[in-house]
Amino acid sequence: MRPSERIDMHSHYFPQKYYGLLERYGITHPDNVYVPRWSLQDQLDRMEKTNIIYTALSITSPFFSFVDPPELARAVRECNEEGSEMAGDHPDRIGLLASLPLPDVQASIDEIRYCTEHLNVKGFALPTHANGVYMGNPVLDPVMQALDDIGALVTLHPTSPALVIENVNETLPIPLFEFYVDTARAMLNMVYRKVFDRFPNIRFVMPHAGGCFTVMTERLSSGAGAALDIKGNMKKMYFDLAGNPLPLHLQVLLETVGIDRIVYGVDFPYPSLEAGLEHGNEIDSCGLITDEQRKTIYLDNARKLLRL
Repeated sequence: MRPSERIDMHSHYFPQKYYGLLERYGITHPDNVYVPRWSLQDQLDRMEKTNIIYTALSITSPFFSFVDPPELARAVRECNEEGSEMAGDHPDRIGLLASLPLPDVQASIDEIRYCTEHLNVKGFALPTHANGVYMGNPVLDPVMQALDDIGALVTLHPTSPALVIENVNETLPIPLFEFYVDTARAMLNMVYRKVFDRFPNIRFVMPHAGGCFTVMTERLSSGAGAALDIKGNMKKMYFDLAGNPLPLHLQVLLETVGIDRIVYGVDFPYPSLEAGLEHGNEIDSCGLITDEQRKTIYLDNARKLLRL
């Protein structure tokens, strides 16, 4: 069965400039996983077969963490420009979420300005941390302010944690566990640092239904002396349904943030076409949402965020 029509807020592209960087730096298995082969035509074909009418594409882990600092800003710029060309060639099907040369604050502010003024971008995609500088770190406040000033759409995506414990799960794919944990780590730091209060105009979308953070809401809300308004902050975020959100993540999100804060995501090219179809069909038939709510998640919320 073909899934319902939808907009995909979480999938990835690999521009030739990025493939060149990975090859030049000898990056063959980032996060203990393969580097997928990707092409724009393959992306469009998968979208057609899974009934995805529009996709917001972004660079994924390891982002640009391996690039030498003197080359970082130029590398990010070239990838953003290549992605913008793709989006410009298919404006009715593809939107670009641009990268930033984090943790370089001034270069990132410059790139926000360049992307806003010269490139065809829908927003920005940021890692949970850039070389150990996590989202929420006060060092990044000027970058957050620049994004807040333009009311930017910002998606978060996990990467390998800044510190990987030796001899623990050492050969497992990092996304299996650590991605969900690093998402929670960054989100909690953002709550702790009051990012969502201080930069209210940024429209943040959290990946994989919020990872571990979503299913730890009661524990985190207990405070343990920290007095953190977890659920109040969650209501200021959006969450995509990439990964395996059923049933627990989706149930918690429906109860905590409501239908208007949830969007669809499939995470191509990592799942196979068959897995992408299954992901869509499972959400279609899960029984947790009505047809009207399904349309809100699949289309309406994303259209507002992407300003389509």
